[in-house]
Amino acid sequence: KEGTTDFIFGPTVAYFENCRIHSKKNSYITAASTYPGQDYGYVFHKCTLTAAEGVDKVYLGRPWRPHARTVFLECEMGGHILPEGWHNWTRPDGRTGEDTSFYAEWGNTGEGARLDGRVGWMHKLSDAEAALHTFEKVMAPAGSAGPGR
Repeated sequence: KEGTTDFIFGPTVAYFENCRIHSKKNSYITAASTYPGQDYGYVFHKCTLTAAEGVDKVYLGRPWRPHARTVFLECEMGGHILPEGWHNWTRPDGRTGEDTSFYAEWGNTGEGARLDGRVGWMHKLSDAEAALHTFEKVMAPAGSAGPGR
């Protein structure tokens, strides 16, 4: 998958595994608009995040709607990922996603994966929390797995 701004977006549940996510412009990779009460949004597992030459200021995501959910697990993140990682993006109504979005990371590597500069409202998953983000759990039919499903 490659693109410029918000090239992975929308209200769906999606599981990306062993993918190459290539940013062609300084911007945002994801713009989730997860529905309220939904346990999962976008999950990236063992993906490689790369960028075109000269691209060096990329956010992992911004909340297109208040309940955005995006998780990166065991991904290789290039140096183009900004230290803060996530953007709160002020919507036209003046609200941000800091209080209602769920952005999380676990076990990522690479120059862009350092957590010490991340925004304070992102979640650093425990091993047990990361284990809740398997393909089977994320893609289970609604009502069959997990709280709120």
